[in-house]
Amino acid sequence: MKKSTKIFLTVLLILIIGIFIHPSKVIYVPKITGKVIDENGNPLRGAIVSRIEELESVNKKWGYYEYTKYKSQTTKTDENGNFQLAEKSRIEWLHTPLDLPFAYCYGNFEIEKEGCKTYRTKFGEYEQFHKANCYACEEIEFKPVITLKKTE
Repeated sequence: MKKSTKIFLTVLLILIIGIFIHPSKVIYVPKITGKVIDENGNPLRGAIVSRIEELESVNKKWGYYEYTKYKSQTTKTDENGNFQLAEKSRIEWLHTPLDLPFAYCYGNFEIEKEGCKTYRTKFGEYEQFHKANCYACEEIEFKPVITLKKTE
């Protein structure tokens, strides 16, 4: 093989690798900005709001994947009942054309307040397909208004 052909193929290989292997920030859970109120429409101060995520692990004995739900972010509502769970991101190195342009974003959370029933989102209650020209959960925000019911 000629030297110029080897150089051309090497440069082409470096370009192809550069397209698919590079650090990139990926937002994998969306921002949730909401309000918690009681049954009379009054804001609830001090309610604990937690984002719920799934932790994926491999069963050591049998080798299958297990999914455990856990609270990844926790905050309290302010005097107006408002809360915010910030978007979360990570750095990913490997990218393919079919990577995350087909991502669904889920806003799973729970709200606890003494004297009230705990509120937990149901699967798919807050979900959205990615926005055009955005990657994964970029520029997605859920704005729920949640009514907590008193315990009996």
